Amino acid sequence: MKRLDAMYKCRLCGKEYVECSTGGEKGNQQFVMGIMYRAVSQKKPEEVMEPTLYECHFCGGGNYGVADFLGFKLNDKEDTE
Repeated sequence: MKRLDAMYKCRLCGKEYVECSTGGEKGNQQFVMGIMYRAVSQKKPEEVMEPTLYECHFCGGGNYGVADFLGFKLNDKEDTE
């Protein structure tokens, strides 16, 4: 099943990475877009599980950066689980 990956990019080291992924349920994309709208517009954040706009990122070598949420990217790879 296709899924959506929550993409982040570190401001310090520039690495883009996946923090978490959605399931591949049908109709999931509309649900995710609703989550993103609420996350960005700050609408009722306590009622919905949503990605954080910022994350702490361990860059390696004792360095820590701040990573920004970029959005959800469609992952066409089939789940093996």
